[in-house]
Amino acid sequence: MFLAKRRGIQAIIQGMPNAKPKRLALVLSGGGARGAYEAGVLHYIRTMLPPASRRRPFDIHCGASVGAINTCFMVATAHDYELQAKELRRLWENVREENIFRGNLKALIAFLTKSSAGVLWKFIKGSGRGSPHFPGFLDTEPFLPFITNLFPWKMITKNIKAGKVQALSIVATNVSTGRMELFLQKNDACDYNGDHVVNYVKIRPEHARASAAIPVIFPTVLINGVPYTDGGLRLNTPLSPAIHLGADKILVVGLNHRAEGGEQIPASGEVGKQAALGQVLGRVMNSVFLDKIQYDMEQLNRINKIVEWSENIYGKNFLADLNKMLARKNIRGDVADRGLRKIQALRIRPSKDIGELFRVCFRNKDRKNVSTFEKFLIRFLDVDPESGVDFLSYISFTPDYLAHLLDLGFEDARRQHNQLKEFMEE
Repeated sequence: MFLAKRRGIQAIIQGMPNAKPKRLALVLSGGGARGAYEAGVLHYIRTMLPPASRRRPFDIHCGASVGAINTCFMVATAHDYELQAKELRRLWENVREENIFRGNLKALIAFLTKSSAGVLWKFIKGSGRGSPHFPGFLDTEPFLPFITNLFPWKMITKNIKAGKVQALSIVATNVSTGRMELFLQKNDACDYNGDHVVNYVKIRPEHARASAAIPVIFPTVLINGVPYTDGGLRLNTPLSPAIHLGADKILVVGLNHRAEGGEQIPASGEVGKQAALGQVLGRVMNSVFLDKIQYDMEQLNRINKIVEWSENIYGKNFLADLNKMLARKNIRGDVADRGLRKIQALRIRPSKDIGELFRVCFRNKDRKNVSTFEKFLIRFLDVDPESGVDFLSYISFTPDYLAHLLDLGFEDARRQHNQLKEFMEE
């Protein structure tokens, strides 16, 4: 009897007629090679938290750019948490640039030949249609076969059908329209109530590859004849799809360090001297992958505060009564369709600037591992090897750098052990 009353009280607090298990979402950001940081955080969650917390399933998975690849991996292995912990870290320990793009001398010669010949041909023939002579700086032909064999993609559908995961959403940018679109696979227990353009599909490697196609650096990816590029352009931290899919709690892993008060931000370049193209490109990349979640988090906290204040004035039945009124009057819209409720969110982000971390690795150990193509880019873009290599932190897959990212993610998760433990509990 007491237990039944307790459940009834919890249902009222949540503003729902019947108590339901809280839906937990995982949101992963974009940032190219920086995705190793996410693997470090997730490795800590699945190995170091108490059993009840580390085995808690994520009901909803949302990712953008490299976060889309990590997200697909998490869904494909959702049936085996020990496998998740071991394989995701192993994947990032062993990935190399030749798995992602061609960076040898042959690739450089092909790039220069195709680009110069294409420009010359179009100059002679005049403007005309045909295949672009400059699809992107890097030849990513190895990428699709690599991620196709990276993990069992068919397990995504099996795990969603079995209820191990309720929904998987990844973001890409439609180049033809400039609009962000979702590629969404879900089961019948989960509804989507947002207004983003949605493609209901069985998630395949090409969807993840499209989401991770860094603009200018990587070529666009055709899906049903439509060119797509990086999802991070418009929604690098896809918090809103998680909310629209009914998440009650959201764990967010970001890839951008935010300087705290008093922290000095390292400067690059020389005062009184024009910035080199490589330095500008690094800043552009930082802007593309800027963690825009701060605004979303502030909005979420505002709504939670308004709900709390309303409960103080109108009583604990406020949410339940409000949602009943919306249903009774048949008011439609994303909030009305899913019901107003409080949503908890916990964010983990780098405690150190990843660009600076890469510069240290580049100066100390990994410089000898820089590929022929990367050396060409450094010279072509007039990059200062000591201070202007920020953009390389997104496309370099050198072992020492990835190891540092994995360790940084692991240690940042350790610093939030108690918050993670509490957050991951039912």
